[in-house]
Amino acid sequence: MIRRMVERVVAFEDGELAPAVLSCLYFFCLLFGYFMLRPLRDAMGLAGGVDELRWLFLGTLGVMVVANLAFAAVASRVSRRVFVPLVYGFGVACLVAFLLAFLVLGSTKSETVGKVFYVWLSVFNLMSTTVFWGFMADVFTREQGKRLFGFIAVGGTIGAICGSLWAGSLTDLLGSVGMFAAASVMYVAAGAIAVVLDSVAQRRDMGAHEHIRIRGVALGGTSWQGLIDVLRSPYLLGIAGYVAIFTIGSTLLYFEKMRIVEAFADTTESRAQLLAWIELGGQVLTVVLQLFLTGRLMRRFGVGALLAVVPIITIVGFIGLAAAPILLMLAAFEVARRAGNFALSKPARETLFTIVPRAEKYKAKGLIDTFVYRGGDTAGTLADMVLAGFGLVAAWLAVPLGAASLGIAIWLGRQEASRAKISKSIEEPLIPGAGPLAAPASPHA
Repeated sequence: MIRRMVERVVAFEDGELAPAVLSCLYFFCLLFGYFMLRPLRDAMGLAGGVDELRWLFLGTLGVMVVANLAFAAVASRVSRRVFVPLVYGFGVACLVAFLLAFLVLGSTKSETVGKVFYVWLSVFNLMSTTVFWGFMADVFTREQGKRLFGFIAVGGTIGAICGSLWAGSLTDLLGSVGMFAAASVMYVAAGAIAVVLDSVAQRRDMGAHEHIRIRGVALGGTSWQGLIDVLRSPYLLGIAGYVAIFTIGSTLLYFEKMRIVEAFADTTESRAQLLAWIELGGQVLTVVLQLFLTGRLMRRFGVGALLAVVPIITIVGFIGLAAAPILLMLAAFEVARRAGNFALSKPARETLFTIVPRAEKYKAKGLIDTFVYRGGDTAGTLADMVLAGFGLVAAWLAVPLGAASLGIAIWLGRQEASRAKISKSIEEPLIPGAGPLAAPASPHA
């Protein structure tokens, strides 16, 4: 009965339920672990005040450059079945190291460890998430992505809700050490599920034709291939521009949020709990939208329409926050923008990668989701400093950037539809015993 209800909402086709559920569980574990740690990270970052957060953002970008090169180098040399769980194994090893550091030094005695943790989690979260969505774009075709990515994203949203609830309710009881230990368990589970899903994908010949013969081999190419691919492709440049503008807006909103929270709450624990409850509100709205609207809206209105949601919310929200910079307005804006991103614009953005060559799903996508993303953070940090220096509110910059992002969203939607017509001939349904195979679309695939 439950299966029939889910199938009516999501519109599964034959053979899709099991891999979609595995993907959902995989994302659940991944974001459960992250959202347990995110409020703690933000509270640790705020220990030195809002001004110090800007330096942490700049430090994160520097680390991201090195991490992205290492990421691409490893992806070039190992197969998907090795690379994906390897990423999460590395994350667990780092969390164990932080756990030991806090056990030895104490979470209240090592502000330096807290700063290092802030930078590490900011980098690792993007790396682990881009690996997940690259895996999804590799496993599912464009048409499947339109129907299933909303459902798969529900797993992440529920994980985020559980993580936020865990952090909001148990941070005082468990402390930093307990949160690190619990998050490590979630990352181990995510890696294990990824291994199972990869096995299922191989048995069922999942994904576009071009990927079936090469899924067990390394991507090849160089550490710089992702950058080269982005610079050569207007389509990828458009995605990069959309992501950069989104993160600039997110960073401007982040600093506004931290200023208001800093004024509202006094202790690290109370700030972490307040931030966790704001996260929870956004995640609850997100899961409702993902379950009942994401797939339907994407099939009916297309990718471009869903990409346009966040720019519109950004324009309206920053105008509202400029008029009334209070906690209630902040919470409403944050919840709406987060839900619009994760429920609508994010699945649409991931669908853009289902029609690119396989190497671009990991290397170019990895560059965009990590370096470009953190580059936007850095640009937003510098912009916040300049705006604050002139006594201007964030809306002066965020609103025109939102309008530019809206234009890019419409253009990307048209490009995606046009490219899909070209690549349609090499896609196939998700069924056992796939038919004839097409040659790889890229020498780097």
